[in-house]
Amino acid sequence: MKKRTLFIIVVLIVLSKNSIAQDSKEERLSNFIEEVLEAFPVIPGVSIAISNNNETLYTNGFGKYDIENNFKCDSNTNFYIASTTKSFVGLLAALLDNEGKINLNEQITSYKPFKNFSNIDLFKNITVLDLITHQSGIDNHYLSFLLAYSGDYTNETILKLIEEETFKNEKGKAFAYSNFGYYLFDVLIKEELGLSWRGLLHEKVFKPLDMQNTTAYISRAKNVAKPYISVFPEQLKTIHLQKSDATMHAAGGLVSNANDIGKFLSFFLSKGIYNNEILVSKELIESTYAKHISAAHDGIKVFDGKAYGKGWRIGNFNKYNVIYHFGGYSGYYSHLSFLPEQNLGVAVFINHEFGLPVANLIANYTYDLYLGNDSNLKKHEKTLEKKLPKLLKSAQKSQVAHKKKQAARRWELSLEKQNYIGHYYNEKFGTAIVTFNEDKNYIEIGNLKAVCTPFPQLDTMRVELIPNSGTVIKFIIENNEAISISYGGEIFKKQK
Repeated sequence: MKKRTLFIIVVLIVLSKNSIAQDSKEERLSNFIEEVLEAFPVIPGVSIAISNNNETLYTNGFGKYDIENNFKCDSNTNFYIASTTKSFVGLLAALLDNEGKINLNEQITSYKPFKNFSNIDLFKNITVLDLITHQSGIDNHYLSFLLAYSGDYTNETILKLIEEETFKNEKGKAFAYSNFGYYLFDVLIKEELGLSWRGLLHEKVFKPLDMQNTTAYISRAKNVAKPYISVFPEQLKTIHLQKSDATMHAAGGLVSNANDIGKFLSFFLSKGIYNNEILVSKELIESTYAKHISAAHDGIKVFDGKAYGKGWRIGNFNKYNVIYHFGGYSGYYSHLSFLPEQNLGVAVFINHEFGLPVANLIANYTYDLYLGNDSNLKKHEKTLEKKLPKLLKSAQKSQVAHKKKQAARRWELSLEKQNYIGHYYNEKFGTAIVTFNEDKNYIEIGNLKAVCTPFPQLDTMRVELIPNSGTVIKFIIENNEAISISYGGEIFKKQK
């Protein structure tokens, strides 16, 4: 009896220590994230999820998802997750292939609409798998503007642009990361199967995993974090560019939160199991992050990127294999990753355009904290104390210089500002509407709208339809009248 009692006491002590250790990790992580927000105060809000193969270990939210209304982030706060959508669509492609609805190794010219194109030769020798692994060897300059930004398009417009404006890349069928392959995959399943990637993901992924708040329709999402801009905390404002259902696309078109993403990560770490039920085979899950093509992740030194699978990047974090994808859009940044051998996954969402260094620092700290790599935590804390403030100051300095340069510019217009107003049409980009109000000109193309500012060339105006991406529009004048504008190398003719 005494031995049994002693055994129970020992077990309780061990369990208690494990619980204290877990609580300590969560407390340390929470403190670290709070310190990050203090060191980088332009970040409004952060949401995080940590998972293993059995469960979501931890979710939380920090800061605010709506500054104006003082709404605080929590694990139910929804974020637009941008290109991490590709990890979901890659899984969908594998599921459709497994069901025999498509064949990933089949050429896309075996499917609609490509088999009906007059210039079918351009699309030959490209497989469905090539589309989702970024090695199709073709591209198109128009689709991202329409699908990701303006939303001013019809299905017929998209099909015509794919057929008439697609071109071969100089490098041929080499890895070239872009959204284009996922756009084509969306078109293929829509035209060939009569199905939508949105509905298929809901049926085959969100519903089985009980991801109740994940959706491809921004109009259906609640408690969505607002996107913010500015490198000065006191000047934070909501970005005018807002997502619409028309700009939620297969390469970057999902809204989700920490609670739902935790389930998604756990599903991958368990290799197809959810709530003790095998939903898909281990082999199918592993195929989504198996190497299909070598792909160094240039420009982002977070993980040592080596390859690309079906919607996942493959690389190294310290000595560990890491599967990951990042996503960025005006006012948002998302980090989604997992270490398959270490049975640990992390997701971080941020509602600011400058989220990349913060999200990735939090993720790396989380991995080292939960894996017990205490020596590495000092490195992350040093980054927090020194590099983050330095990075912010550098961005602020650049912003001040940029604003000063802009303020020195003067209008070079041959007409009064109100004489430039009108509807200007281009068959590829849609309609550009130029208006005038309170001595300012504005331009609007679909979902995009911006104030026009001076540019030192005759009859030109600078615009930022996409935040922090300035371009110049040139008005063509005849007989003291604006008859068209040149934007992005395209001519928009004024409508009578």
